[in-house]
Amino acid sequence: MKIRRHIPSLFTLLNLFLGFLSILQTQAHNFETACYIILLAGVFDSADGKLARLFGNSSSFGIEIDSLADMVSFCLAPSVLIYTLYTHDMPGLSGELIASAPLLVGAVRLARFNVNQNEKPSAYFVGLPTPIMALTVASLVLFTENIKSVNPEYTQPRLLLPIIFAISFLMVSKIKYAKFPMLTFSKGTRNTQRLVGVMLFAVTFVIGLFYQKASWVLLGFLSYYVLSGILRRLLSVEETEIAGT
Repeated sequence: MKIRRHIPSLFTLLNLFLGFLSILQTQAHNFETACYIILLAGVFDSADGKLARLFGNSSSFGIEIDSLADMVSFCLAPSVLIYTLYTHDMPGLSGELIASAPLLVGAVRLARFNVNQNEKPSAYFVGLPTPIMALTVASLVLFTENIKSVNPEYTQPRLLLPIIFAISFLMVSKIKYAKFPMLTFSKGTRNTQRLVGVMLFAVTFVIGLFYQKASWVLLGFLSYYVLSGILRRLLSVEETEIAGT
């Protein structure tokens, strides 16, 4: 029973370690590997919170170490990836400043999350969660790296950096994003619809791996999620929520 209590924190540490590995792979110019490691870190990040609730041992320590792990895996690792791929040869400190957007804005978001822990929970986040930002950046890099041989123009920084910059600042926006569903069909129609959608994505992603189209599926799914919040904002669909990681 004592071992079970530490399992969520173990998953969090694995998330942190994967963020470190992603940075090492980026420095070795293994960019696709670095992106896939960020995706794997996202899996562990999603699992640690669910395990803590399942075992009934959520704690302030778990929340703090989770934020520290997210800072490395979903803020620092994407910034290092962006700098190494796209901005390292820009004049002065401009490249460093642009590449640091996920890191700096992500730090603000994580701090906001930590001070809002006592707020009433809901089914929505305020602003784009840091893991989704990192996964979107990773999927964009994977997609452009895979089509580089077809059309190198799509990999140009002048096209990608404005998109990455905008995604980064969505983290501190007031745009509302739905949380991922609970793994049960007994929590209402909306949760069931979201769960079915995630399951369809998982099946499509696995199929995409066999046909070397996984990056297309991943980018499409994450783009839909990012745009869904923007469309909800434009259509003025009101929900009550708190900021989250």
